[in-house]
Amino acid sequence: MVRVEDHISVPRSDAANNLNWALIAHAKADQVHNRIPQGWILDEEILANQANDITHVPDTCGLLSKREIIITSSEAKELADQLAAKVYTSYEVTLAFCKRAAIAHQLTGCLSEIFFDKALEAAKGIDEQYVQTGKPLGPLHGLPVSLKDHHRVEGTAAAIGYASLAFQETKAGHESEMTKIMRHLGAVLYCKTSVPVGMMSGETYNHITGYTPNPFNRSLSSGGSSGGEGALLAMRGSPLGVGSDIGGSLRIPASFCGLYTLKPSFGRFPAYGGVESFPGQEALRNVNGPMSHSLAAIEMWSKAVIDTEPWREADPDCLPIPWREVKLPQKLCFGFVRDDGVLRPSPSVSRALKLVIEALEAAGHTVVQVDLPGRYNINLYKGDLYLRQGAKVIRENLEVAGEPWPRGYDHLELISAPDEPPARVSDLWQACMIRTRFAHQVGKLWSATKDITGTGREIDALITPCTAWPACKRYEFGHDDYLSVWSQLDYCATVIPVTKVDQQLDAVQDIVTLNEVEASVWQDYRVEDYANAPVAVQLVARRLHEEHLLAVTKVCDEALRKVA
Repeated sequence: MVRVEDHISVPRSDAANNLNWALIAHAKADQVHNRIPQGWILDEEILANQANDITHVPDTCGLLSKREIIITSSEAKELADQLAAKVYTSYEVTLAFCKRAAIAHQLTGCLSEIFFDKALEAAKGIDEQYVQTGKPLGPLHGLPVSLKDHHRVEGTAAAIGYASLAFQETKAGHESEMTKIMRHLGAVLYCKTSVPVGMMSGETYNHITGYTPNPFNRSLSSGGSSGGEGALLAMRGSPLGVGSDIGGSLRIPASFCGLYTLKPSFGRFPAYGGVESFPGQEALRNVNGPMSHSLAAIEMWSKAVIDTEPWREADPDCLPIPWREVKLPQKLCFGFVRDDGVLRPSPSVSRALKLVIEALEAAGHTVVQVDLPGRYNINLYKGDLYLRQGAKVIRENLEVAGEPWPRGYDHLELISAPDEPPARVSDLWQACMIRTRFAHQVGKLWSATKDITGTGREIDALITPCTAWPACKRYEFGHDDYLSVWSQLDYCATVIPVTKVDQQLDAVQDIVTLNEVEASVWQDYRVEDYANAPVAVQLVARRLHEEHLLAVTKVCDEALRKVA
């Protein structure tokens, strides 16, 4: 049972003055917990005696059969093929993932909504229809798929972390277009996953589900804002999840939790009908994307969604670009960014970059260093692009139920204060103009790389850190410049897991810090704090080059696996 005290980040004396929000949060947490069948509840001893790494618990707790462990350990593409080949039924696969998701939630608080009963009913119907017709329902036939909380699903709330929205259920006919597309492709929807308040943090915590930790090391973050997806997938409680990204919200949890993801450019995948952090804001657009344990699953999902031609009816902002098959040259050239000139990455992240570069060179490809003009200073303008007015929207939603600001939201609370003037339209115009000017500079630089690649072409992709850390310690996320710059430029990006933190190799050496930001980070760095954390890199390609980027990412992934 989750206690209301676990969700309150202010002193009890202050919380007593806001019983409305606290009671709502407590009631919602109870509702989610009570939708777990009694036979799937973990023993108190298991809950109380956990090491930092809890990824093994589902396999050892005794609630899953051997067959269910095999099913939930399988990759999404493999499962989709086996479901189509009738190796498994959708019902048994869905049941296995429902059970594993229930275990994951009890350990991490990763679920915002549970509807296992409806999922099992839907899976049974899919199996019956398959027997009758002999035709798979679609490319995701019978495959369980989890959704980030902002996707509207009939009969569930899409609270995006606010107590005031915790019981506002989506009515029939009002589901998100992505939800509808998942059903159309044959997927079985069974749960939604937790997010930070307003989906505006690189960590996942709110007053309903509490803090969602990293299953590989519970003292670290699972990331945000798709952190519930990250934790659920890390626990193998889902084979494939759908999250979103406006400044790193897919890539942060994927990198922290050892997963693959694709952040598309705006307009490739439908977003219409989902709950937005700041409805109507168009300067920096939110994009939906997949998260999974394999790159094959990311490509499967991406092609399946685009093949529905979502630009026709699902989303008026989707671009009419069908799926494009890509044939790569035998030799590729990758650019890489060692650091952003402000905060150099930790030893484990630098080592991951080195491993990727060495693997690509061993496979016969070329890697060259690339520096961006002005580095990542474009991020100085993201406040005017969306944060200033967005913070006021968060304040308004919190005030509905008298909910306090969550821990770690100090900067948003400050810029949203009633005496702070609202963002002006002219400020937004100015920020957009600066962003466009920077995009023009980056485009010219990207084209100019053809002079140094040795292939006669510009770089095929750019390799960068995801963040300066493998995963941040709780409530310590900051400096998202490696990620958010590509959202502002609308370039597409993938994440590849590379390695894990090594206690010997990643111990900090003597370092001369370049600025106050580095000094504040490095003075507290201890490699043992990051034990067992996955380490990833980001690959970036030009705007709307998703198929090319996935193909190039596959080359990189295969090169890494050959030397692993």
